[in-house]
This record gives sequence, C-alpha cells and structure tokens, in this order.
Amino acid sequence: MKKLALAVCVALLSTSSFAQVSTVSNNKPMGFLNPALQNYEMDNGVFSFSSVVSPLIDESQPASLLGIAEFKVNNDFRVGIHASNYENRLSKSASAMLYASYRLELEKGNYLILGADFGGYSDLVKAAEFNKVLIPNNFIFDNDSALEAESTGVDFGFGIAYSYSGFTFGMGFSKLNKPAVYPFPLAYYELGPDTVTYILKDTTMLIEEGTFGLETNVNLIYEWQANKKLKLIHSLHLGNIDFAGFDYLGFQNIAEINKRHSIGVGAFHNGSTGFILSGGFGFSEKLKIEATAFISEDDNYDIIAKEYKSSGYKPAFEANLRYQF
Repeated sequence: MKKLALAVCVALLSTSSFAQVSTVSNNKPMGFLNPALQNYEMDNGVFSFSSVVSPLIDESQPASLLGIAEFKVNNDFRVGIHASNYENRLSKSASAMLYASYRLELEKGNYLILGADFGGYSDLVKAAEFNKVLIPNNFIFDNDSALEAESTGVDFGFGIAYSYSGFTFGMGFSKLNKPAVYPFPLAYYELGPDTVTYILKDTTMLIEEGTFGLETNVNLIYEWQANKKLKLIHSLHLGNIDFAGFDYLGFQNIAEINKRHSIGVGAFHNGSTGFILSGGFGFSEKLKIEATAFISEDDNYDIIAKEYKSSGYKPAFEANLRYQF
C-alpha cells in the first residue's frame, strides 16, 4: 500500500508539467492559454514578459519564462506570438506559437471569437525523480539508454470564446494533431502470492515515443467597473478538464486602480493547493510591472523514509513587465 501511495504521489506531481506555464498571474494577455482570448485594452499592441523563479525551495529549478506580443489589426482582428520555457523535477518544455483571432458580432454587444495557433515545441522527460521513487527500476528509452528523452514537433491549436458585457467564456485546445511525446514512466505491478495484493516490481522498463493527448484550457473572466477609479477582474482557469478531474485549477481576483496599479488574491490547485498574492505598479497607463507570489507546499522525496515530505509552504515568484501602445 505504501508503494502504491508513492506511485500515486508521482502521478500527482506530474500534473505540474502541464500547470507550470499556467502558474502565472492572469493579469496579462491570455492568448498563451487560448488564442481566442483577445486583448481589448491596447490601442495598437502589447508586449508582456514574465520570469518565474523559486529561490526558496529545497531542490533548485531554473527560471521559467513567458513572452507575449499581440497586435491589433483592426477592432475585430488580432495577431500575436507567445513563447515559453519551463522546467521542473520531472520534465522540461519549451514552445513558440503564432496565433490569430477574429471577433464576430452575433447581436449588439454579443461576440463570438474564433482563434487558432501554430508553432513548435520540445518536451523532455527526466526519469531521475521516478527512479528515486521506483528504486531500483531503470528506465530505458527506445532511442538510447539515457535517463531522459526529448520529443520535438509541430503543435496545432484552436480556441473559441463568447464575450458579453464584461463576461468572457473561452475554451482552448492544443496538440490537435497529436504530435510525438515520451510519456512519463509508469510503475509496473504484479499480483502477489496471496492473489489479492499487487506488488510494485523491480524491473527495467522500455519507454517508447507515443503521442500527446488533446490538451484543453477553460477560462471564465468577468470584469466590471466598481467606480471611476476601480475595476475588478475575476478570473477562473481550468487546465485539462475531463470526467476524471483536471490538471490545474486557478482562481484570481484582481483590483485595478486608476488604470495603473493593481492588487490581487487567489488560490490554485495542481496536485496540491496553494495561494496567490499579487501587486502591480503602473509608471503610466501603458507601462506596468507586477510581482506575484504562488505559495504552496514544497514536497521532496526522502530516500531514507521512502516517502515525500513537506518542508513547509514556500513561494514561487513571478515578475512581469507589460507595455501597451
């Protein structure tokens, strides 16, 4: 039972591979989640750059990066590009995508927005963490004997959104073409002598390249003007939602003051529950900086105890620079 719990824990940790790029403040252009989530605040365009660092956790990780540029062609047509690079103990991923969206007015003030994106990606699996939990298993990939394997390919995505009076509902789909990926190593069990209990076996496992499943993002955003100086934004994001659950759930409340400054609070869940605190300063209505803390438990595998142990709640920090023109 204890080994089964460890295998389940690794499975929960694997959700962070999807959620890492999602664990950023939603107070920015959202085309990286769904190409149909247009940005209407800009006059001509917007640039956004974020870096996420985790300096206080026990196992250091490289900084994650997210860059976005979006341009207004006309009132209904947007084009953009976003690029990201992120890494955790289980995987390392990078992507660069071009996207475009077009808004159709259904009735006065009711809009249907269609978007599409296209680009390239790389996805690398690191088996060291799995090996710590599933010792003494040794994972061998079909291209070589290294304990990591990288897939690269082309990614096609599609998005749809509905917008009315400050409310936006969007669904985005990526990996529509089912590109190549190396799956995470899985535990191998055999039925024990009692014919009731399943035992985690020590085995060498061959990991073969497969295909990505469909990835989804669901976003609900509501913006309303409390008064002349205060706008409130409520943003809900669900990643890879299906009948079995979801990989990521995040909810943020953001107050924008005088079209320049901001303060926010929220929570997220990506295998474990955490909290979000943010604050932004606007040098002007066009140029803004924002800092966000994502506070969650830092779980690390204890080789002696053979279990994951928490070293307490620790923050990851996002710094975002945004310029609208």
